[in-house]
Amino acid sequence: MLNIKIFVVNQVRENTYLIWDETREAAIIDCGAYYDEEKTEIVKFIKDNNLTLKRILNTHLHFDHIMGNAFLFKTYGIKPEYNAEDEEMPFKSGHVKAEHYLSDGDEIRFGNTVLKAIATPGHSPGSLSFYCADAGCVFTGDALFHLDIGRTDLWKGDYEELLRSIRTRLFALPETTVVYPGHEESSTIGVEKRENPHAA
Repeated sequence: MLNIKIFVVNQVRENTYLIWDETREAAIIDCGAYYDEEKTEIVKFIKDNNLTLKRILNTHLHFDHIMGNAFLFKTYGIKPEYNAEDEEMPFKSGHVKAEHYLSDGDEIRFGNTVLKAIATPGHSPGSLSFYCADAGCVFTGDALFHLDIGRTDLWKGDYEELLRSIRTRLFALPETTVVYPGHEESSTIGVEKRENPHAA
């Protein structure tokens, strides 16, 4: 069973996701923790719940999603994993370079959990979504939001490519799949297919 704890962090209220299963092994997705109290809260939660952090994952490398990577590396000695297409992105505050990169279709394992990396470029060229079939959920970063889509006016953003990613990759998932985005509240693939004014 996948457990999900959401930390809403930094100046732009980014969603940092800590996920773990019955083995107590855990992964963190898009750690945007910037303030000391945010970092302290994450460390305390991991300790209080006897979790072992195994993976640090990034959907993309915009600053608000990676500001906590340096603190995680310092605390746990783990480097982040992300798509190499975002490596040349400017203004990566808190960036820690990966030892290896993630590509479309890669399986990311910890404990009994398997996540599948799905390439969803458009918001950034290297944007990935992380899909857990067993838990019926997908972490979409800034590709797909509740009734909205990600910006495409930033470094190498591409509006048509983002729509193509959403419609051909994310909307191909089961409609009951819960969408956990990089900001704001969760949704489902079915709701977004029917009601999203940009991508439906």
